[in-house]
Amino acid sequence: MEPITTTAMISAVVTYLAKKLKDNESVQDFFSDFTEATVNWIKPIFITEDKKPKEIIEDLKADPADELNTGAVENALAKALKRNPEAEADLKAMYDSLQAKASRGESIRIMHSKNVNTGNVNTGGGDFRQGDN
Repeated sequence: MEPITTTAMISAVVTYLAKKLKDNESVQDFFSDFTEATVNWIKPIFITEDKKPKEIIEDLKADPADELNTGAVENALAKALKRNPEAEADLKAMYDSLQAKASRGESIRIMHSKNVNTGNVNTGGGDFRQGDN
């Protein structure tokens, strides 16, 4: 199986954040689900210096289903990773944590990503093809 892409990891993290905000939880609640080391790089993207959510987080909280809002957060994370490529290890740790939650039965959905398989595929002896022709 091919490794998960950075885009898919970003999408999973943003989808989880949007779910938290939709459930009337705060961005701080989102941070508490991960280790401090893994979220230190992401905090300045989401939180102002006076510890208030930035506009992209307020917009996401106002309408977590809006693709413009989720896209803005995904774009902000992608830009942050471009500036600091070492943070991809932290993103991967966050993604792995979400996958562990999913394996315990908590639902995690990856949105806005093509050809992503996050689980096992049992073809019963048949062929399996994922992707575009």
